[in-house]
Amino acid sequence: MRAKFLNRMAAVLAGGMLTIQPMTALSAETSAKLPNGWLLWHSYSEYSASDSRLYCCTPDGEIQEISGDFIHAMNGSFGITPNQIVFMAIDAAADEWDIYLYDDGRIQNLTPNSGFRNEDPKWSPDGRQIVFKRGYWDHSIQDFVYNLALLELQTGEITLLTDDIAEEAMPCFDESGTFIYYTRYFNGIGAIYQMELATGQTKAVYAEEGVNAYYPIMKRQALYFTKWFSADNHCDQLMRLDGDNSMRLPLNSEQYDCSDACPIDADRIIYSATVNGNYDLYFYDGEQSTLLTAQSAPQNDLGADFYAMPEYEAYLRSTLGDINADGMFDREDLSLLQRFLLTVPNSNAIDWQAADFTFDGRLDAADLSLMKQYLFG
Repeated sequence: MRAKFLNRMAAVLAGGMLTIQPMTALSAETSAKLPNGWLLWHSYSEYSASDSRLYCCTPDGEIQEISGDFIHAMNGSFGITPNQIVFMAIDAAADEWDIYLYDDGRIQNLTPNSGFRNEDPKWSPDGRQIVFKRGYWDHSIQDFVYNLALLELQTGEITLLTDDIAEEAMPCFDESGTFIYYTRYFNGIGAIYQMELATGQTKAVYAEEGVNAYYPIMKRQALYFTKWFSADNHCDQLMRLDGDNSMRLPLNSEQYDCSDACPIDADRIIYSATVNGNYDLYFYDGEQSTLLTAQSAPQNDLGADFYAMPEYEAYLRSTLGDINADGMFDREDLSLLQRFLLTVPNSNAIDWQAADFTFDGRLDAADLSLMKQYLFG
């Protein structure tokens, strides 16, 4: 029965390659073929225009905008499923930068009316925490001071991880949840730092005199980041750091910027580049780069994140049936689904995806019947 379930799920989830038609490209290809999955990015005319919009392209090629009571949405990051996205935007009413959660169509401001600038959010690997940059105006220096902060999603509690005058920004977790990588600025020049979350100990992992390095991201134990080509050439380059060994990615150029790394695996990466003047998204497949987006000028496409379909399949396998998210699939889950289908009061707090045994996007008697078969079979 387990084999039949896996075959049925594979049939439901399997799809063609995600294809976005480009206007121009660095290669001779007519389209860029990404692995099957979800692509997230933001697009604006220029940062100061406050007109950024956040988009998500689904595996079937449908492009959806994530919108709400906010403006200038950007820097989105997928959670443990592609239906959870955290991002930064300006609260239209409070006129402050806040961290927002998109959860299967529902949008929540996680830092409402805080009086701070809340930016650059990234998930913890277990989906329980969000690390971000928090800033406030310091009258003594007539400038903003930025520190790192950690938000517990269940309680809403926020803890400062740093508390100093130096600017810390663009934090991200490693894949074990042990370390946080971030940019620390000295006199306007960024260096990549590592913080051990349990002890708070920090150290520089990449610093180059006179060269700005920023926007770190971890993937499969490798650290990716952006830096200037040199102290004299400020064209952004994409770098990969394996242990103590750093290397420029072969997609770089000395004539234009390559930034905002979104690694898919060791060879393939989505990134933003100014080949055509403004930033567009590109896909490097290990041999060549192909244009993904080409919005009408003067739009800039940045901040890509990607959630691969195999990751989602693995998540579904690991959580199927555990609709109360207690780590077990048992009679309590079955009872909860029964109460939910009967619209019993206070029975709505369930992980509906874990109960969707038919994988048709809705919950009904067919899901309940299959749940009984798998639970007792």
